[in-house]
Amino acid sequence: MRFRILALWAVTIFMLCGSASALEESTTDFELRRRLAAVDTRFASTWISGSYKVPNRVAQEMLYNGYSYAETLIALAYMGEGLSLNEVLEQRRLLGGARWKEVASTLGLNTDDLPQPIDQLLWFGRNELKPGPIHFLPDPYPGIKGDLVIPPFEPTVPSPVVVRRFHLNSKEIKNIRKVLDDPLGVPEKDLLLPAGRGLTTADWVMAGTVAYFKPFPMESLLAARVGEDIPWSEVGMAFGLSPDVLTQGPLSGIYPVLSGHAPNTVLIARRRLVHPTVLPLSYDLERITPGEKRALEPLLYNHYDATPAERLLLSQTSFEMGEKALALAMARMSTLDLSIILADYARLGKWHEIVKKYAIDLTGHEEIKDVMAVRDGLL
Repeated sequence: MRFRILALWAVTIFMLCGSASALEESTTDFELRRRLAAVDTRFASTWISGSYKVPNRVAQEMLYNGYSYAETLIALAYMGEGLSLNEVLEQRRLLGGARWKEVASTLGLNTDDLPQPIDQLLWFGRNELKPGPIHFLPDPYPGIKGDLVIPPFEPTVPSPVVVRRFHLNSKEIKNIRKVLDDPLGVPEKDLLLPAGRGLTTADWVMAGTVAYFKPFPMESLLAARVGEDIPWSEVGMAFGLSPDVLTQGPLSGIYPVLSGHAPNTVLIARRRLVHPTVLPLSYDLERITPGEKRALEPLLYNHYDATPAERLLLSQTSFEMGEKALALAMARMSTLDLSIILADYARLGKWHEIVKKYAIDLTGHEEIKDVMAVRDGLL
C-alpha cells in the first residue's frame, strides 16, 4: 500500500514537473514570437513604404497605432489610386470602422482596378480595437519620399564670419553641427536648442535649406529671424517663398517643431527614434491571415526587385516571410546571387555570420540588425 502511494506521488510530481516545463517552454516561445512580431513589423514597413515610395514612418505609424496589415495595405492602395491618405483614414474613423467598400464609395473611388490581393481584403470590417486618429504631415502620396530630402550641409557651416556675426559660443556651434549632420534624425528637442542671439538650431536648418534651393544668403535669412520677432511664415513671405515650402517639402520635418503642431500629427519627414520591442501576435507575419499574406508578399518582392527565379527559389525553402526578406536583403547588399546566400545560411545557420563573411555594411539599416538579432537568437 505504501509503495502504491509513493508511486502515485512520484507520478504526480513527474506530471507536475512536466506541465511546468511545458508551460515555461510555451511562455518562452510566446515572448519570442512577440519580439519577432515587433522586429518583423518594422522590417515589413520598409517593404510596404518602399513599394509606394513614401517614408518608412507612414507604414510604421499605422501598424504601431493599432491598424492591422489589412487596414494598412488597403489604405495605402487607396492612396496609390490618388486619394488623400489623411482623408481615407478620417473617413474610416467617421464611418465607425465601416467596410472598405463603403469608404471607397464615399470618396468616389472605383475599386475594380485595385490589385486582386487587395480587392480580396475589402471585406475587412472593424478592427478588434479601434485605432486612434492619425494625421500625417505632409499628406503622403506615392513618390513623396524623394521630395522630403534635406540637402547635406558643408562642414564649414557655420563659417567663422557667421560665428562672429551671431555671437555663437562653442557649445552653440556644437549643437548646430549636431543638428545639421542629421536634421531629420535628431530628437525634436535638439531642434530647439539655443544657437545664437535668440536663434535655435532649427533656424539654421531652415535657413540653410532655403538658401540651397533659392538665391538667398543663409546669413540674410537668419538675420531676419534674429530674436524670433518675425515668424518663419512671414520670413518666407518677405523672401517671396510659397507657404507650402514650410509644410509640404523637406522642411515639413523642421518647421512644425518650431511652430507647434496638432496632437496625433505625425511628421513623416522625421524618423522614428523609438520602436516597440514586442507586439501582439496578430502582427506576427506567420499568424496574419492568408489574405494579408497574399497582399503583403508581392510588396516584399517588389521592394527587392526579386526575379521570377528568385521567387521560385525562395518558395522552395521553409523560410518565414521575414527570413525571405533577409535573404534578399543580404543578396542585394552583398551583390551576390541569392543561391549563394541560401547556401551560406544552410551551412552557417546565422545571419550575422553571412554579414561577417562578406563584410556587409548595415549602417542605416537598424531594422535589419534588429531582425537578425532576434532571429539568430531563435536558432
